[in-house]
Amino acid sequence: MKGEGGAEDLSVLFDDLRRFKSGGLKSQQRGKSFSLKRAVFGSRTIHSYRKAKLSFGVDNVIWKDPHAIFMAADVAAAGIPVVLTIRRAKAHASSYRRLGWVSKAVELYPRWQQRFGACDVIESYLGEASDSVVSAALLWRMCYLPLVQAGVVERVHLVSPDDLAVDERGCYESLLAKLDLTETQKTEELLAAKKSDTRSRPSANTTHDWGRSVSAVNSYWRELLTEEDIHKVDAITADIEQEILGPEAS
Repeated sequence: MKGEGGAEDLSVLFDDLRRFKSGGLKSQQRGKSFSLKRAVFGSRTIHSYRKAKLSFGVDNVIWKDPHAIFMAADVAAAGIPVVLTIRRAKAHASSYRRLGWVSKAVELYPRWQQRFGACDVIESYLGEASDSVVSAALLWRMCYLPLVQAGVVERVHLVSPDDLAVDERGCYESLLAKLDLTETQKTEELLAAKKSDTRSRPSANTTHDWGRSVSAVNSYWRELLTEEDIHKVDAITADIEQEILGPEAS
């Protein structure tokens, strides 16, 4: 973020990514409770890094980090491969409604603004950010607007819900080919696993339901969002969604 590191720091970070150096990873605590185990042995992120470093014969490492979305534009601009997974904004917002989550959009925005500039759309809805749907839509915009601003959408490997719904296997096979990766027995099993197209949603405390199809996951918002919710999500996200994903299928 601006004021917390400049171009030189980014250059060092990108060099670390290319050479798969840790860059001094530190274990993070979660919530308000202190974890001695995490402090001594490290977080799951650090464990995954150690495991990757000790996996001899591995040529490629795909490291999923949802928080890295705020640096995706910088990483893509630096020529480092970026896989961008994205959901339609209303599907994203409906998950927050179902799970009872509220994003930290209000807390994040001042630092986000320093790095990417002020956004009138975000500022006009920050006062409603205690609402789960609005908070999710605000976070969605904060995640993807920088990619549009930087003009790097065409430089990332985009995995969209629309493409997955049409041909999930083909979408992933294309991605593996672009990344010069080979399909394994494990990926074959995952792609071949039968999934349900039902719109029935999982219970409120279930974050992921791997038995549901992409179509089901991305359409059940129709059961959860009110007309007012839909209006607000569209007002916050529609322009960016159109730029990245194009019009939503009816």
